Amino acid sequence: MRDTRRTGLKIAFVYDPKDYYESIGFSKSECADLADDVTINGVASALESLGHRVVHVPGIKTLVKHLAAEHHKQWDLVFNYSEGVFGSARESQVPALLEAYQIPFTFSDAATLATGIDKGKTKMVLEHYRIPTSPFAIVPRSGELVDYAALADQIPYPLFAKPIAASTSNGISPSNKILRKEDLQDVVEDLRAEFKDQEILLEKFLDGREFTVAILGTGGRARVLGVSEVTWYNPEGRKSDDLSVDFATSFSKEGRGVGHDMGHVHADLADPLVKVVAEIGFSTYQALGCRDGGRVDIRLDGAVPYVIEVNPIFGLRPDHSLFTWIAKNNGMEYQDIIAEIVDNALLRQKPTTVPNGLKN
Repeated sequence: MRDTRRTGLKIAFVYDPKDYYESIGFSKSECADLADDVTINGVASALESLGHRVVHVPGIKTLVKHLAAEHHKQWDLVFNYSEGVFGSARESQVPALLEAYQIPFTFSDAATLATGIDKGKTKMVLEHYRIPTSPFAIVPRSGELVDYAALADQIPYPLFAKPIAASTSNGISPSNKILRKEDLQDVVEDLRAEFKDQEILLEKFLDGREFTVAILGTGGRARVLGVSEVTWYNPEGRKSDDLSVDFATSFSKEGRGVGHDMGHVHADLADPLVKVVAEIGFSTYQALGCRDGGRVDIRLDGAVPYVIEVNPIFGLRPDHSLFTWIAKNNGMEYQDIIAEIVDNALLRQKPTTVPNGLKN
């Protein structure tokens, strides 16, 4: 492995610029997962401060041009921060290309990312490994017949419906919460009409405490960096422990309509519940084959924790992304996060043979 603290590497930084896609007509919700300027500059600056040379590659089409021109032969590593834009397996498109060209890259491989973006397949993997995930059902894409009478009795109410592979908040609204069997078909059909190319996930609604587990590393080198808990603050800035809020929507998470703001607090790993949450998050990360870093969101139903979302590619905005906030609260600076991600990725770099027959 090369020592990234001493050796200047040529690193291609692949990302999807949010400003560009918004400028050509994509909605803010469609671009929610894409990289903003603060994140792009933050990652690039951190790599440069570590002594590396950064090649900016804005999007998969630019990457294809670089590959066709064989520029990649000068790259030591790709820092893959592409969430993708088109298709239900969009997060795996850049990694699939890089795997085909045998170019080492950061974060999870194409197989893990294709599974991770599909909420239904993720839950199937978790069930196989006996990792707690809420009861669920999958409704087929628009155009296929659905037996709503049978579906209505599969999962205990209330339910929450969402597109199976949508981005962070796309397709999520307060109306997705289903309280009665009589409302099931209308809610699901509205989503099927809007997201014609996607299945719809139905799962039991969980209204308990919510935690995020931040993890760094790969395989036996992976470790839990820290845990945070969602909290709510009233207009005077005081914590509202007893506030009952619909946790399953982007609407409520932003505090609109309830007069409260969402925040996060450090969760103490010495707390037995937090320790269990961290263990579940870590098991999830390993079961899905995540690499270098990731985030796992967990919510309680009563006192029982359930995995609700896995993020093999996660927010890296230096100033307020949740992962970087957790890292800082556990004594890790932004530059060190980037350095460790690169170091872990370089462990997968295959040795190459140079003309003198030696390996480097």
